[in-house]
Amino acid sequence: MKRVVVHIDRMVLKGLRNADAHAIGEGMRGELARLFADPAAGERLTSLGHVSSLHAGKVRLGHVTEPQQLGISAGRAAAKGILR
Repeated sequence: MKRVVVHIDRMVLKGLRNADAHAIGEGMRGELARLFADPAAGERLTSLGHVSSLHAGKVRLGHVTEPQQLGISAGRAAAKGILR
């Protein structure tokens, strides 16, 4: 089993309350862990090797309002950018 370490240096959250940052981060962490646990995702991550930087781009979250759900949506968008 390979170990994947993801370090998010910066995440810009425009229009959101600072108080929601922890819940957003936890939602994102949990979703990335869930998505990267898939064997196909593991193979893709292994093939990437060490990636020093990745710009996931803008994430449009639509009508999602709960901080945890915002994090989950952001995690899905980031994983999509990484795993394509």
